[in-house]
Amino acid sequence: MPLKDELNGYLRLPRTFFGIPAPKSGDPDVGVVGVPYDMTSSYKPGPRFAPDAIRQATDSERSHSHELSIGRKEVVDEPLTKRITLEDVGDLEVVLRLPEAAAIDISEACTKLAKKDSRLLFLGGDHFISYPILKGLKRGRPANYGLIYLDAHADLYSDMGGYQLSHATGVRRMIDDGLVATEDIAAYDLRSALPSQREELTGTTSPISSKDQFFEHVKEMIKRIDILYLSVDLDVLSPVIAPGVSHPESGGLSMADLVDLLRFSFKTGKVRYADVVELNPLVDTTGITAIAARDIVKEILTGFAKP
Repeated sequence: MPLKDELNGYLRLPRTFFGIPAPKSGDPDVGVVGVPYDMTSSYKPGPRFAPDAIRQATDSERSHSHELSIGRKEVVDEPLTKRITLEDVGDLEVVLRLPEAAAIDISEACTKLAKKDSRLLFLGGDHFISYPILKGLKRGRPANYGLIYLDAHADLYSDMGGYQLSHATGVRRMIDDGLVATEDIAAYDLRSALPSQREELTGTTSPISSKDQFFEHVKEMIKRIDILYLSVDLDVLSPVIAPGVSHPESGGLSMADLVDLLRFSFKTGKVRYADVVELNPLVDTTGITAIAARDIVKEILTGFAKP
């Protein structure tokens, strides 16, 4: 008899996302995959530790599976534990791979997962990971993809320090590789992007501060695409709310603003894949940023649970 059987009831249960159960058979409604990679981070490494930090935040004593009440007039009484099934797939083994090798491994893994009908949530890691994830997903499930990109930065550099694979070049690689058309990218905030980068993505050199402008872009975009990929960089939030990121920038969104963007995105009915990136536990000394990540994850899971 295994020794752990002797301590049944005394041992801490495995990490779970808000206690949402795995399916009794078949594939889950949602699969969660950790991508602990930060070798391309140019300022403060540490996002490789984020997937475990987010897991821990989702099963702390302060967590439950009821949807966020932020901005809601009414909250669904039925918890997520009754509405969806979830499998924590685990972390990809990419921590110390060179970017070229990591990109291959990440994209190959995503190609396999895309053949399943489960929705997928990826936990970074720095923002480099979105490029190989999307590359693999599109290969495994060919379709016209749109991208919702919530970030303080545009990530449109051709290279960063001479390297084409970087947290700052992901969107450029997506466009150049034909994974998504420029007009099928709905970016929001971009407060620290170059004016020329903002103009390329949005048609204006000004930061995107109007949610209505963003909503109109999404409404037009979804007419042309089959699947939406949603990418949330935590530095889109104000550093007052999310100080524990690798590349903090002054200004930024409130959580209520970000939740509005997420809910509108899911109302399109086309969000199939999502990621949350750039949490850096090494500088998140109070754990407040992990809590913000936890709530974003809950909002994404709520979106996946909607019919």
